[in-house]
Amino acid sequence: MLMRATLPYAVDALSLFPRTDPDFGAATWLTGVTPGTLLRATEVHPVGLRTRLNPVSAYRIDYATSDSRSRCLTATGAVIRSRRPWRGNVPRPTIAFAPSTQGVAPRCDPSYSCTVGFAVRRRPWDAIAAYEQPVISLFTAAGADVVLTDYPRDPEDNVQLYGDHFSAARSLVDATRAARALGVGTQALGLWGYSQGGGAVGAWLEEPEYAPELQPLAAVVGAPPANLTDVLSHVDGSMLAVVALYAVAGLVAWDAALAEEVYSVLSPAGAQAVVEAGSVCAIGAVVNRPWARTEEWTTLGVPMSDVLENLPHTGARLGDMALGNRRPLHIPTRFWGAVNDDVIPFASLAHLSQQWGIDLEARRLRRIPGRTGANHIAPYFLHAPRDVKWLLDSVAG
Repeated sequence: MLMRATLPYAVDALSLFPRTDPDFGAATWLTGVTPGTLLRATEVHPVGLRTRLNPVSAYRIDYATSDSRSRCLTATGAVIRSRRPWRGNVPRPTIAFAPSTQGVAPRCDPSYSCTVGFAVRRRPWDAIAAYEQPVISLFTAAGADVVLTDYPRDPEDNVQLYGDHFSAARSLVDATRAARALGVGTQALGLWGYSQGGGAVGAWLEEPEYAPELQPLAAVVGAPPANLTDVLSHVDGSMLAVVALYAVAGLVAWDAALAEEVYSVLSPAGAQAVVEAGSVCAIGAVVNRPWARTEEWTTLGVPMSDVLENLPHTGARLGDMALGNRRPLHIPTRFWGAVNDDVIPFASLAHLSQQWGIDLEARRLRRIPGRTGANHIAPYFLHAPRDVKWLLDSVAG
């Protein structure tokens, strides 16, 4: 039975964290449930999306999905229904939205952070930042519905399967399926993803047989981390080097043999760093360990990317998670990356373009010094309005 409730609190866009954590439980394994089944819908109030100019109704959802091993588990996400009129020639569009990295702690999940906006937590110091909310607002203001996923978590430890593009894609597919129980249509379906989200959308396009009944009409794929080893090498020593810790946590969560192999090469400082990074959001992780060198986290004193790639089980797992092993679904796709990106190496995107047979749009902005991640973030927001328009126009035909 579908249960609905209203969250019993008001939400401020800027606060000192009156709520410390989301109220939904950890991921669990499921049996006898079809992926895409809606388990619960709870009304929420996303920041900036209950105004007269941009009215919506929104729900945080619990639903069934499966990981890339086809094991059934619970996941969470959000459904945001625009109440703006849609005057196109097709049904109201639905955008399956794969979020970029906000952090791997449950409080960072977009279905929760969208109700907070920005908030600071003291112990440990952390900051929630729903920084993709402006992009979601562009879609709903145009009259499109948005479905997003929080990405799947390993039920054993409730750790996000970070970097597993194909599990992430399935969770986005199944959130879209579950949203139909709330009246969200899928006849005019578009896909949107940047960075971590670009990886999820890319994996959806590479594995369309997972949801043959869902036929996306167009996709925006921005700067996907196609090869995680390349990304870890590229960010080493930068302000955002902590994404290596997210990647390690996701690898360790996959199975016991892989966890034993990875932990055997982590230094005590590295093992502690993985645990601490997993307890805070992206801003907190970056502030706690800016411009980190990953060799400090390995027993051999060499970069994390080199260590992980040369471990037999871990190297194989990294290869399985990579994009580019299959040609994607042939639909209009805006595949783009920034030439000076300081998180996702442009050369990796160029290689994926060849593997996919899809042109790569190279965005050239003046390089911002300091390896702060600004060269990764700025192109996304600078081009978001025209990318949103392109996707809606493509879906509307």
